[in-house]
Amino acid sequence: MGDGQVGEPLASVSVIVTSYESPLVLRDCLASLSAQPEAAEIVVADCSLRDPALDLAGAFPRVRFLHWSTPRAVPGMRWDALAHTSGAIVAAVEARCVPATDWCARLLEAHRLAPQTPAVGGPVGFEDWPRARESALYFAEYGMYCPPLRPGPSRDLSGANLSYKRVALDECPDLLRLGAWETRLHERWRAQGRELILCAAEVTFHNTMTLPSILRQRFSYGRGYAATRTKGKVFWRRALYALCTPALPMLFAWRTGKASRRGGLTGKFTRALPWFFLFQTAWSAGEACGYLLGASSRDEIY
Repeated sequence: MGDGQVGEPLASVSVIVTSYESPLVLRDCLASLSAQPEAAEIVVADCSLRDPALDLAGAFPRVRFLHWSTPRAVPGMRWDALAHTSGAIVAAVEARCVPATDWCARLLEAHRLAPQTPAVGGPVGFEDWPRARESALYFAEYGMYCPPLRPGPSRDLSGANLSYKRVALDECPDLLRLGAWETRLHERWRAQGRELILCAAEVTFHNTMTLPSILRQRFSYGRGYAATRTKGKVFWRRALYALCTPALPMLFAWRTGKASRRGGLTGKFTRALPWFFLFQTAWSAGEACGYLLGASSRDEIY
């Protein structure tokens, strides 16, 4: 499909779906993608106990399934799956999310309108769960990206709703080899003066985790974020960051509360606050651990 240079017509997108123990939502995700003519390639990168291809390959013959028998972190699977795609635009979504029917088309249009941007993302929608716990997980993970989001330049993009120009990814082979989270890529591009863009391409999040898994996930991802953020820094600076982590749940609540008002979700966020504080306290404890002890020695996924 070419190299994605400025002026090249963009007609299709390669989609990478990272998957772990979410077979029912993965089916809905693939059904949506398979119905979108712009999705020229769909690759599922999975490390569940049971290979989802055994149940889904027959229903989705266009989809390529990659399966690892041991747990792997999301970015490691994503960047390994990249080698199995060829499109100038590469989109990434999690198997816990179902893209809107016009997701690919909106991402492509945003890339056409912003030929110099390396990355385009969009909002993560809210499913109206009856239990506050599920709502709290949504707000903890994706509340800052609840729709509607104002299209245009943004400092951050959600890891569950991303798309990249392949040429931009090709410029960062070191980070891809390391299995770096997308935040490392975004930080590098921002430091180069390159804008990240938000558009209206939306996905909807569906919870597939139990309470113990949620708590482990928040701790693990908080630890990984902190370890990456302060890698190579002196211990006293890392210790100073760790001392600040008890304030994080209140800071997260303030930021997410503002975002929930924008999306008309204040009532749901208020009802979810006790669970939200629990989940963000787990994240904060993970950050403290990451600052003091560094990253975990094993890949983890939830």
